[in-house]
Amino acid sequence: MPDTSDGTRSSLLGPIVCLVFAWGIVLVSFAIEFETGGNWLARSGSLMVLFSVIAGYILLGDRDKYHSETLKRHWGERTVDFSKIHPSPLHRKLESVSHLTVVIGTVIWGYGDLLLAR
Repeated sequence: MPDTSDGTRSSLLGPIVCLVFAWGIVLVSFAIEFETGGNWLARSGSLMVLFSVIAGYILLGDRDKYHSETLKRHWGERTVDFSKIHPSPLHRKLESVSHLTVVIGTVIWGYGDLLLAR
């Protein structure tokens, strides 16, 4: 697990794997539906949402742990500066990608059968 700039430890491998699965499932399903037909793309949207939400919860837990560690380090001070919300810039980007993937997955889930209607 890599250290962040303030010394806390963070593992981003889990969320990255979940997001890769989310996008990979949709791409494979798109290819299958393009070749054979069916509703593969629309059905894959639900799995995209599922894996994106899992990634989001992992990232939220990491952020909560980061805030807890920050509070412990500054215990006894009058104020604690929480202006730095995310443990790392990559963490912030992964949270944004996770949120965007949930929205895209929901659209695919709801309208995927209409996107490739023949």
